[in-house]
Amino acid sequence: MRAVLVFNPNATTTDAGVRDVIAAALASRVDLDVQPTKMRGHATHIVAGAIHDGVDAVFALGGDGTANEVVQAMAGTSAILGVIPGGGTNVFARSLGLPNDPVRATKALLDAVAGGEVRHVSLGRASGRYFTFHAGFGFDAAVVRAVEQAPGMKRRLRQGAFVWQATRTFFADADRAAGTLQVVTGDGTTVGPGSIAIVGNTTPYTWLRGHPLHVTPDASFDTGLDLTLIGPVSAVRLLRLLAGLRGGRGLRAGDDVTMLHDRNRLTLTSTVARPLQVDGDYAGEFTEVALESIPRALRVFAQRATEGSELALGPETH
Repeated sequence: MRAVLVFNPNATTTDAGVRDVIAAALASRVDLDVQPTKMRGHATHIVAGAIHDGVDAVFALGGDGTANEVVQAMAGTSAILGVIPGGGTNVFARSLGLPNDPVRATKALLDAVAGGEVRHVSLGRASGRYFTFHAGFGFDAAVVRAVEQAPGMKRRLRQGAFVWQATRTFFADADRAAGTLQVVTGDGTTVGPGSIAIVGNTTPYTWLRGHPLHVTPDASFDTGLDLTLIGPVSAVRLLRLLAGLRGGRGLRAGDDVTMLHDRNRLTLTSTVARPLQVDGDYAGEFTEVALESIPRALRVFAQRATEGSELALGPETH
């Protein structure tokens, strides 16, 4: 099997020693080429070239942003993806059932390679860009945009940067309270207005200090897209909703929460330009975003690691 390992040298939770352990382990099982990324978007170009040259598998070591870039080149191809968590949260890798440790995850992926265990997962697509776990329009995307504009804070505080920027954005975002968003479903039904729109391809939305946040609790890699549209809501009500998420209960439909399950197409519109994020990366400002579910779009190595397993080449990292 020919494979390429694409890694982000700036990933927040790995270092050169861990990367060397992972590369050596993979090279012991596959014919491996190792490629570091040099700038945003570079992973997509690396993987597109590797697939053109006939590579069988791609291993992506980094955070969700690196995985998302890799997926842009892999969707709809026969190449198989192995996601190795190396970022701060690693939502995609963890949603696939992989350990949130790069060395243990590599062991699980090598077990899958040996056993030929591969599964198909659906992807979402928002205004032409694939996403693996969610897209957001409005408030949460504004938070992502603010975090990306302060990279030093993100490096220092990691998840704390999102909490801080969410607080600042909440009080500064007048459109959040106005409810500028509406959603048109594939059959022409309109729902809204709202101020926060989350479209999930799986659950959870993210993890916060080890706790899963289930914003689209019924979403799955095996179904279409799920929508949660919130608001407009008061500050007190939004804080209560967030407290429920933090407690692990997940959001449920109610007077100010609209939820749709297993939809093939959705169109999000706003009376003013609002930010869009895909897989936690800021993707620009839009007044309309077309989303669709792409069934069985990506082949991934399935996870079948046993509890406590480690690579023989190195200890578990934390």
